[in-house]
Amino acid sequence: MIRVAVSGIPRGYHFPHPDGNWLLDRHREQILAVSPEVELVKLPETIVHGMKSVENIEVVLAEGGNTTHYAGELDREDYEKFFTPSLKWVQLCSTGFSDNITPEILDGRVTLTNSPGIHTIPIAESVLAAMLEHAKRFSQRRVDQRGRLWRQVHCSDLEGATVLLIGLGNIGKRIARLCKAFDMRVIGTKRRPGPVENVDHVFPADDLKKHLPEADYVVVVAPHTPETEGLLGEDEFGAMKNTCYFINVGRGMVADEATMTRALREKRIGGAYLDCFAVEPLPADNPLWGLDNVFLVPHDSHSSPKIGDRLVAQFCENLRRYVEGESLLNVCDPHRGY
Repeated sequence: MIRVAVSGIPRGYHFPHPDGNWLLDRHREQILAVSPEVELVKLPETIVHGMKSVENIEVVLAEGGNTTHYAGELDREDYEKFFTPSLKWVQLCSTGFSDNITPEILDGRVTLTNSPGIHTIPIAESVLAAMLEHAKRFSQRRVDQRGRLWRQVHCSDLEGATVLLIGLGNIGKRIARLCKAFDMRVIGTKRRPGPVENVDHVFPADDLKKHLPEADYVVVVAPHTPETEGLLGEDEFGAMKNTCYFINVGRGMVADEATMTRALREKRIGGAYLDCFAVEPLPADNPLWGLDNVFLVPHDSHSSPKIGDRLVAQFCENLRRYVEGESLLNVCDPHRGY
């Protein structure tokens, strides 16, 4: 038998059970239908927390193990309890995996796979919503409504505006597709530049500063890697238009937060929609809370009632491959960070 454990509630999942489990009946049926060899073990983080180690588990579908701990997820210590000699494969419920590397993953004893794509649609829609909120000044409309103030508000259009996407993976490509529906000009960075559907110009990150002055919207969708950490600093924020709207749905460490905060406070850029930060949860004394040109989101732009369905469908395809001895999809390279 292949003992498969499910542990930790996926971040943003809408339907967790009171006992800390999250699989719906249809999810359990999907997983068990992969093979009669599969034995499904539910281990909520509350149970794991009281164990010294988790023995006899070959595969774990896990949420957690991160520096920042969220309720319902495995903390780092509990995540590491699964790494016994029986463990062969960890499937993460997330895309980012920089915090999830262990010695067993580094030396190849355990394979790590992630879940790219499950958050693509809601994050891309959140980015477009942020653009529209900024262009159509919905926040000001709300203020005026509460004050019973009848007045015109000067708005702008997305049509003809330029969006610069830092990262053209699944989410970046989806954002590009939605932007094109609004007749925007789309440019962006890619590790290996080449044609990308719905993107007018693709260039390497080394050319970023050259193209930043063109952008009306700059959107970070890049992962946190040694190459992307601090990618946006004083020179990059200085190169942006003073009307440029900055959106980060990638990782907080891609932008130097102190530099970004100064640029926003001094109105050297037009504003920001921020979903991720250098430290999470964002400390109450962080100055970003008090800036009126910042829209803060607690790292849940991916929120969707479909997270579980998308995740289980992806996991089942990989589990089928595992059972049949085929290569797994979305294998993480711990040395490269993607």
